[in-house]
Amino acid sequence: MKNPTRCDTAYDMMDLSIDIAWERHGIQHRERYFADHMNCWRDIFPGSVLEAMMTAAPGQTIVQSIAPGQIIPDYRQDKVLTLPRSRLNNFSSPGVPAPGRFYPQGMISGLPGVFRDNLIPFRCIGVNQDRTTIDLNHPMAGIPMEVTMTVQTRYPGSGERGGSCTDWMDLALTGPGMQSRHERVPTDFSREHRFHRKDARPDPVFYETDRFVHHIDQTARKNLSKLYATLIRPGDAVLDLMASWESHLPEELDGSMVHGIGLNGNELEQNPKLTSHGVQDLNVDPILLFDDHTFDTVVCSLSVEYLTDPVAIFNEVARVLKPGGTFALSFSNRWFPEKAVNVWAELHEFERMGLVLEYFLESNRYAALSTISLRGFPRPEHDNYSSTLRLSDPLYAVMGKTRR
Repeated sequence: MKNPTRCDTAYDMMDLSIDIAWERHGIQHRERYFADHMNCWRDIFPGSVLEAMMTAAPGQTIVQSIAPGQIIPDYRQDKVLTLPRSRLNNFSSPGVPAPGRFYPQGMISGLPGVFRDNLIPFRCIGVNQDRTTIDLNHPMAGIPMEVTMTVQTRYPGSGERGGSCTDWMDLALTGPGMQSRHERVPTDFSREHRFHRKDARPDPVFYETDRFVHHIDQTARKNLSKLYATLIRPGDAVLDLMASWESHLPEELDGSMVHGIGLNGNELEQNPKLTSHGVQDLNVDPILLFDDHTFDTVVCSLSVEYLTDPVAIFNEVARVLKPGGTFALSFSNRWFPEKAVNVWAELHEFERMGLVLEYFLESNRYAALSTISLRGFPRPEHDNYSSTLRLSDPLYAVMGKTRR
């Protein structure tokens, strides 16, 4: 279908990338949401920031600075409540709810208009023996942000007016903000046996079986490779932690040294990006056998959820990175449930970025911390799950640079 150079009708469809950037407590955050086949007539509401895209041509970018209260309701102090613990359902374990954590509002009894199946999050910000302080504000309330919108593709309108509406900005802003601390106070991710796992066998036993399978779909793999391409330059020395048969690194790595550490030698042998590799169980032996300041970049793809002593690894990575070198950890919403640490499955996807940020902050060896999420991209039609899952696997990444 031929694309027009400019939209002259309100009935066009478009593929639109929505980038939302903000800063919180010195940490940079970015959400990229792909609005796939957005319907201009149905989905762009009067007064929406998306109105600026109505007549935008393919490839055109518009940037808007968004003040608090412009897209989502501004922060309100009257939405901070202190309630008896008896008003909170399903919290029988000691230490729960935990300060800084998010939980579904449906767990609170007696809130007007809130029913038990309500999944909108609230944040626990204080706990004592018999009372809990909760924050019902949106996680992004009170935070200024910059929204960058780019038309990827434009499709001539069909005149269609029926169907349901999609609030794309609401989708893009559902989750962001949950990775941040509350008022710089460390989020309490601790719980009894949080680093225990369902399968307590030694990791080499679990990983001795060859698994030459993709752990995320093709679109997500391409997105991850593009992300790594912004961090790694040709000629860089790269360490791929917890590696397997694919590293998701960009193709343009001429002259780069890439060393992989994993648990399955056959998979490492088949990884075309690795120039060298070694088998090592980081949960038993976290010491990296390299000199200080060896690598420009260290990546850990789709595996941070399996670390049982993550801060030890973060400290070792800081040692082997060059000053100003980057440690980037990426993950999705798919993992081996037997080997993921207990706390991982309990968290909202955006809270998992907060957990990894806590690893960085607890290590205290890194600066320039940042997060990025990539969601909403269409799943490839040939994908095995395309008939049941319309969207590509989401990607989340947390990055930091060693202090100079």
